[in-house]
Amino acid sequence: MDKLQLSKKVFGLTWLAMLIALQVIVGRFHVGPSFLKIGFGFIVTALIGYYFGPIKSIGAGFISDILANVLFPPQGGFFWGFTLSAMVTGFIYGQLLYQKQITWQRLLVVNIVVILVVNLLLNTIWVCVLGKLPFLQMLLLRGVKELIFIPIQTIMLWLVFRWLKQHSFLE
Repeated sequence: MDKLQLSKKVFGLTWLAMLIALQVIVGRFHVGPSFLKIGFGFIVTALIGYYFGPIKSIGAGFISDILANVLFPPQGGFFWGFTLSAMVTGFIYGQLLYQKQITWQRLLVVNIVVILVVNLLLNTIWVCVLGKLPFLQMLLLRGVKELIFIPIQTIMLWLVFRWLKQHSFLE
């Protein structure tokens, strides 16, 4: 391996590590009332997926979830289900955004898939397992909230990717 290849690998690893650290920190911030909180971690997850693809995004989801739980222990304790959700989310963003042209339609599709598969299905299962709650009732309650987030998250991602493109951070 020559110095140029090594330099590119070190730069890529450093960039990924910075995004993972950013994901841990940004994932702590939410706005809105407790029943309709929106977080910002999905933005960094989408960026990791776009820049690094599905495989590295799975690893980044795993690492960032473990780090977040170590640095900021959750009130109910650690649960592997949410780590799996973070990994699946990274995979979806990486699969649908990596080396693809970013359009609002693509961002809408990726948000629909993440929100339905991860936020609505998987996370509802984890909440029900942890709280011993009825799945269908929780699915309906959470479904309304998640459907509201589809356009919100799509617009937010579109604004971020548009800004990145205007400032030559996108290829």
